[in-house]
Amino acid sequence: MLTYILSEINGDEYIYIYYPDGNKNAPGKVGLSKNGEKRIIEESSQDFGRRYANHAMNGIDISKESGTVAWY
Repeated sequence: MLTYILSEINGDEYIYIYYPDGNKNAPGKVGLSKNGEKRIIEESSQDFGRRYANHAMNGIDISKESGTVAWY
């Protein structure tokens, strides 16, 4: 599970800060574009193997400013 919040919008890219397991002490940052482009801007110190970053890039809905992504 991760929580996320919209940090800024740069042109067509939405920059989100994500928190693995809601841990505000270990943020990561991803960029998502309307055209489908995705990138990791900053990895979380708690994100071994980029699992949380990948869930963030595939689970965040850019129409929302904040939310939660959960998986099993």
